[in-house]
Amino acid sequence: MATTLKRSQRAGTDPLVAMSLRLVEKLAAMGQPAKPGIMARALHELLDGQDDNAKELRLAMQIHLARVSNETIGKPAQAGGVEMLSTEEAAKLMDCSRPYVAMLIDADKLEGGVKSKGGHRKVPKASVLKWIEAAKAAAGDKDYRKAAADAQMYSIPDDAYVKAAKRSRRGAD
Repeated sequence: MATTLKRSQRAGTDPLVAMSLRLVEKLAAMGQPAKPGIMARALHELLDGQDDNAKELRLAMQIHLARVSNETIGKPAQAGGVEMLSTEEAAKLMDCSRPYVAMLIDADKLEGGVKSKGGHRKVPKASVLKWIEAAKAAAGDKDYRKAAADAQMYSIPDDAYVKAAKRSRRGAD
């Protein structure tokens, strides 16, 4: 925590300083010590420079970032190590509609669901799986035919239903 505070205080809002601090930490972890000031200056010269080397480096970095970005497209979103699903993905898992999932998120029925400023919702996969298990437990092994028989719905002959249907059609004419 103290290291993070020191890093953020030193880095301020300059992204090059922040990147240089991260590079210094990475190099130190690899056994290659470096100084943040030197790293920031080198990054500045390499990324802001107008010479051919700087232009080539920027192009190489853009290509690398595009590759990394393309590799992550289609993979589930991760937020702090938690797999997040879109409402569409959650709806497929839950075998329901996307608006229903959005309503569950808005009603806090799916734990950890979030809504962005743009209105896009995400929900942790674990919450969706928990909801599915709860729904299965609530439904149990209901045998609707048995329940209808217990309520003596099958004791009425089919002819009575047919006659009632015909009468209701005649009354509608």
